[in-house]
Amino acid sequence: MHLRLIPLSDVTPADVEAWHRLADHAVWPNMYLDPRFLVPARHRGEDASDVRVVVVQEGGEWLAALAVSTKPVARRVPVLAATTGGAFTTVHSDRHHPLLLRGREAEALEALLRGLTSVGLPGLVQLRRFPGQGPLADTLAEVLRRTPMRAWERRRDTGAFAPREALTVPELPPLTDGVLVDPPLATDHMATDERRNMRRGVRGLVRETGGPLELHDVSADPGAEDAFVELQAAGWKGDVALGGSALRLDPRAERWFREVVALFRRDGDATVLRLTAGGQTLWHGYALRSGGAYFGFLDAYAEQHRRYSPGAIGRIANLTYLFATTDAPFFDPGFDSRYAAGARLFPESRPVVDVLVSTRGLTARTVLRAAPAARRLGLLAS
Repeated sequence: MHLRLIPLSDVTPADVEAWHRLADHAVWPNMYLDPRFLVPARHRGEDASDVRVVVVQEGGEWLAALAVSTKPVARRVPVLAATTGGAFTTVHSDRHHPLLLRGREAEALEALLRGLTSVGLPGLVQLRRFPGQGPLADTLAEVLRRTPMRAWERRRDTGAFAPREALTVPELPPLTDGVLVDPPLATDHMATDERRNMRRGVRGLVRETGGPLELHDVSADPGAEDAFVELQAAGWKGDVALGGSALRLDPRAERWFREVVALFRRDGDATVLRLTAGGQTLWHGYALRSGGAYFGFLDAYAEQHRRYSPGAIGRIANLTYLFATTDAPFFDPGFDSRYAAGARLFPESRPVVDVLVSTRGLTARTVLRAAPAARRLGLLAS
């Protein structure tokens, strides 16, 4: 095994093939570290200029991959750390965990962490939004037990999660020309008042638009991106004065979005749905599949109908459709506790943690020992 540190601009077609194989066979998938998501970001200029991929490689196969940047570990302390929370990943990646080859995850993670300094990275690494339970958490715990490496948990949060077994998924009637009229909504997992409010929202949308609700599968239609960009820009995200970040406001961001979707669509791994009523688009969303599971990418709703919660209805329609038409084991919407209203739509939550790991070196170990005190004093950088 050997390590490589690859800037996004230097990723080759052979790298992409090996990376894609790893993403397909990772012990726990991560769409945000899929090459189809991350490699197109190299066209975003300064936004992603500091992203590099640390790779554990054996022959032509990748055993592990992690996207990192480098920044100070603490305010007023001139010590650098490799971090999964760089400028691009903090904004655009809701899950930061590494890809580890299933069956070799412990040796791959150990080699990854131990080898950071050998490729010129600091001996401290911050793993942000790392799963707090499951196979990756177990693997990290095993590596820490059997090596001198040490870790400190800086922060703990929860992320919304939807495993297949947690939902009662209704059978879908046949689609007519890619359209499902009155799409069923899997809501048994929701609280009674939330189910009642969703039914009221459906009735309100039907009444206001002349209904009925229709769910359109436009996964194969490249023109869907034009419609999505327009819908997103028509809301508050299209208004710079309101802090909007619509794709239409940034040509490089729009180019990245279109390239990502095109790559996943090419492989049949993009599910693109549009919820309409009375000829009006109410919600439009993208779910991308990596490693067999689905992840939320982007969605938008018609804000003139916000009192009827078309975004919530669209997300549940999307969730229902995904599980009814695929064998995906779970859907990860990418919502943490900051998005409380959106997170309540999903049946479960999973812990995610920020972990600071000292991989080797006296300076790294010293900083790690001092981290709890620094945190109490408000010195630790975010």
